[in-house]
Amino acid sequence: MTRHTSRRALAGGSLLTLGALVLAGCAGGFDSPSGGSASGSAQTSITAALPTDPTSMDPIRSGALVVLSVFFHTHDQLVKITANGEMVPKLATDWTANADLTEWEFTLQPDVTASNGEEITADDVVFSYETILGDPTGENYAYLSSVDRVEKVDDLTVRFVLKQPFSAFPRNTSLISIVPADTYQEMGPDAYAREPIGSGPYVFDSITPGVSYDLVRNEDYWGESPAIETISLQPVSSAESRASGVLSGDLDVAQIGPTQVSSIESAGNAQVFSALSNGVVFLGANSTAGPLQDVRVREAIGHAIDTEAIVDSLLAGLAEPAKAMLAPAVEGYSDDVEAIGYDPEAARALLAEAGYDGTPIPFDYATDGRIPLSSEVAQSIQGYLETVGIAVDMRGADQQSHTLKVRGKEMQGIYLNTWAPSTLDGDLPLTDFYEPAGNNNYALDPATTELAERQRGVEGAEREDVFAELLGYSNEQVYFVPLYVPANNFAAGSSLQWTPRADGLYDFTETSFE
Repeated sequence: MTRHTSRRALAGGSLLTLGALVLAGCAGGFDSPSGGSASGSAQTSITAALPTDPTSMDPIRSGALVVLSVFFHTHDQLVKITANGEMVPKLATDWTANADLTEWEFTLQPDVTASNGEEITADDVVFSYETILGDPTGENYAYLSSVDRVEKVDDLTVRFVLKQPFSAFPRNTSLISIVPADTYQEMGPDAYAREPIGSGPYVFDSITPGVSYDLVRNEDYWGESPAIETISLQPVSSAESRASGVLSGDLDVAQIGPTQVSSIESAGNAQVFSALSNGVVFLGANSTAGPLQDVRVREAIGHAIDTEAIVDSLLAGLAEPAKAMLAPAVEGYSDDVEAIGYDPEAARALLAEAGYDGTPIPFDYATDGRIPLSSEVAQSIQGYLETVGIAVDMRGADQQSHTLKVRGKEMQGIYLNTWAPSTLDGDLPLTDFYEPAGNNNYALDPATTELAERQRGVEGAEREDVFAELLGYSNEQVYFVPLYVPANNFAAGSSLQWTPRADGLYDFTETSFE
């Protein structure tokens, strides 16, 4: 059974051969992570696989996405982004901005305490943010780079003064966990990371790096008590081991790849949750190099690729063709943007008009890592391009090497990449795509810079209009070729009642078992 939470029906995948696989990380966790009580009542413990091992349990120093699956449970953030992308109150009850969106005030929940009894007030919010702002090299600094200073107005009010207007700023606060300032300073960062203390709905029971991060329900939590009593989050790097862990009952839920879906569905003792992600897989283009300087060649590349076929065949329907550089789950996406569209005859005509002489265009891609089946996707694209007469020089590399080339803006032709904004807002990716300092911005077009900056100073429908204009203009100039929005696919025990998030992170605060 597959439960779909996307805008498009997602079909099953291809066959996975499951052998005698050893599940990494199962030495940790609680005694009976997947069992119900002896009386047959609903299960209240959950064991979930993390794709990698978090580097630190210090919310000030660690900003990796995988660790947010832990911090969402153990610490409070000012706001929360729900599974469907809605922004709702968490530690903050409400927030308001001044007229030009350069100051934001957040009102805090009263009577909130950390699990050790320390009261959480504006002082703790200011401390958490100021400590992050004090280290521009820190992992969380990028989320706060627009902040000039943080001020305590009173015990339950915090003011953020920004360097420029920023309408989406509240969404960035969903990624910043608040620590109890006195406790953190008394313990020091290293000791705190070993025994973190937060004000979230769960507290740490034990931390065994590389094995498990075990949480128990915080019975003194200020908010609504979750149904799940214990959570064990276990790093399991192998997708096959994650799948076999669910089938064996060692795991209750784990993210899997598209090629594993059909095997989970056919097993009979598990289910699949599939939801469109917050990311877009795309072709970037160095529009200042070789044949790609001609917009007609770039447009021909866009018309040459049958994204629908890639989704339906290679990805087994577990994705959706992308119209623009933002996914439907992301704030700023617009249905009004016209897709580049598959049209091989138009591609051939454009190449002839541009006088393309068959010069090979470098094509960089990662052979592993962030994009499932990346090599196969790249080879499929190569085939479509060659069919219309575009020669490519395939340059596969490991993910780390590929990422370094992206960050160094070293691409000489086209390249396969993906962007998934953790805030579920378009500001972060559009900054990278269309502003001068962006890693993916080769065109350096003043028009895109102006639009990307303009969206920060407006809200609501006016902001949506700016996004639509920018994304439409990008497609016209073919600075990028949006390919598809992949699904996040999770294998789970058959009784799990859960809604996966578009960002692929875990939030079990509203989860239960049948």
